[in-house]
Amino acid sequence: MTFVVLATEPGDPTAELDYSAGTTLLDRLLGQLAALKVADVRVIARPRAAEVLRKNGADARGLEIIESADVAGDLREVGRLARAKGEMVIAHGDLVVSDELLTRLVRDKTTTAVTAKQPVSGSRPAVRIAGRRVVSAGSRYHQVTDPDGVFRGLLKIVESEALADVCERLTMLVDMLPEVEPVRVLGRERGKSLDVFVDNTARDELDKAVRQHRDLGTTAPAEPDTAALVLVGLVRAGIRVTARNVDVLVCERALDAAQAAAAREAVEAIDEDRVRLDAAVKGDDGWFTTYFVSTYSRYIARWAARRGLTPNAVTCISMGTAAIAALWFADGSRLGLVLGAVLLYFAFVFDCVDGQVARYTRQYSTLGAWLDATFDRGKEYLAYAGLAVGYGATHVGDVWGLACAVIILQTCRHMVDFSFAVHKGSVPPAPIRELPLDVPDDSLLDPAPAASRHAAPRKGLGMLAVRASAALENIPGARWGKKIIILPIGERFALIALTAAFFDAKVTFLALLAWGGLAAAYTLSGRILRSLA
Repeated sequence: MTFVVLATEPGDPTAELDYSAGTTLLDRLLGQLAALKVADVRVIARPRAAEVLRKNGADARGLEIIESADVAGDLREVGRLARAKGEMVIAHGDLVVSDELLTRLVRDKTTTAVTAKQPVSGSRPAVRIAGRRVVSAGSRYHQVTDPDGVFRGLLKIVESEALADVCERLTMLVDMLPEVEPVRVLGRERGKSLDVFVDNTARDELDKAVRQHRDLGTTAPAEPDTAALVLVGLVRAGIRVTARNVDVLVCERALDAAQAAAAREAVEAIDEDRVRLDAAVKGDDGWFTTYFVSTYSRYIARWAARRGLTPNAVTCISMGTAAIAALWFADGSRLGLVLGAVLLYFAFVFDCVDGQVARYTRQYSTLGAWLDATFDRGKEYLAYAGLAVGYGATHVGDVWGLACAVIILQTCRHMVDFSFAVHKGSVPPAPIRELPLDVPDDSLLDPAPAASRHAAPRKGLGMLAVRASAALENIPGARWGKKIIILPIGERFALIALTAAFFDAKVTFLALLAWGGLAAAYTLSGRILRSLA
């Protein structure tokens, strides 16, 4: 991967502006890239900035400086590097970015732009986002209709050939493009389109620490934004560009000393380890998992990670705990059922911890995903077997028929869920219309043209169900009710543990059949109606 730094702003903030005593903005960025083991770094600089960088020892550090006189030259060099080097990250050298955010972007596998949901002004390029995708991007020469965010000057591109072609077209056009108003407002309401991607509980508190710095983002760059032009070209060429919202973390250009100081203060106000830890917790878990496990499991995950435990090791601990729980269930006594219930709960806790360790340490593997899914079923079915054995040892008769019925029901439910998820994932996203780069108005990029915006809403039972489901999301408690009714794994393990501890295996299996049957009917009808819609 090649990292291209743009040192193109008059006044040379990249080369001369201090982030801290004796450390320039560029020094800090290079240190971050070295920590990430990014070896191929190129700096595209104006002649004066290049001279300052060389005087400061850039050549001795092995840093390649590419002189460029104007934006057309910047684009030409970016296109050349794209054809020669492939995957690329483009960033302004005067950018102050949190370590965690830069790490996420460098390791991203898609073409991604760092964006922010903040008031749109002329100081930063505007964007419009739908479904976590940038559907329109702006520059001095390209408008954005009804923008809902800004581009922060950090862009990763994996489609190198497409990038090279875009840069070639822009190079020929940029000197002839007239400047336009950056924002075009139609006055219509837009839905929530820029979501919080990964940051959860840290967001509210840490947002305040960042947004109190009014110096940030208030000064418009003097030079046209090369990175923004590249983003416009990619979007208008139909390339899918994922929007990564900064929200809690910092990503701002510092164009003067006051902004550099404010950016440093914003970075230091954030506990990035806490942000990463909160990001390790899924934001869409079930009610039981959210309130009875995730409130503390993240700290177990951090403890495990700091002691070198891998996600797969935690998965095996979870499986082993479930096996011991099943042995206690097989004892059949009240003590055995209670101890089995407690151990099954902690087996589920470790089941959550393994994924959190993987996300916290960024250790992902196909083996880990397979083990996690396989052991989830294994833990559940071991518990059923243990309960059935224990019931037979302490009661007249057995419950093996009920146990088999529960296993068949759960297997059918998993089959329906997995097949539906695979089908949804196989549907390609709606394409964005390609638009020439010499057209300032972006209205043709709108995935919902004016004619269809005012069209009559679609009817039918399927659409009625979709609208009802969406309406329930806005009713307090209804969202959790929808999650609970489908009996996800957290609620299922809780149901097994509680009914086993307070009653017996027969009650456990009957409860699972009753609730599981309701969940299957609800889920299956919902899948059918959504498919029709």
